[in-house]
Amino acid sequence: MARTEAPMKFLTVIEDDPDVQLLIETIFSMDSRFSAANAAKTAEEALESTRKAEPGVIILDHGLAGTLTGLDAAPMLKELAPGAKIILFTAHAELQSRASGEPAIDAFLLKTDSTRLLSLAQRLTGLDTSPT
Repeated sequence: MARTEAPMKFLTVIEDDPDVQLLIETIFSMDSRFSAANAAKTAEEALESTRKAEPGVIILDHGLAGTLTGLDAAPMLKELAPGAKIILFTAHAELQSRASGEPAIDAFLLKTDSTRLLSLAQRLTGLDTSPT
């Protein structure tokens, strides 16, 4: 049986720090099955771009420029892109319990664990190729 290629997963990065945004895009550039489609500095920008193109993965910071936090925006993003996997990627460890209680958030990862970001996204989207 011929092996079929997995479809491309489009990535939306919602991060107001340009250095962290570049780090995320660099991490995902290591896997050609991901394409950085959108980048936003505010949740409001991300909501607008999500209305136009549905991402497969959303990397969402909590403390953003603008009026909405990542936790506030997560349910709205999930409503616009129900198939997207949302990873709350933050420096605030104290948010983990709130993130766990938010059904729109599929995973929580601290920015200090950025080396785990790609493998987490691969696992969430079914693109993990490691043996089980």
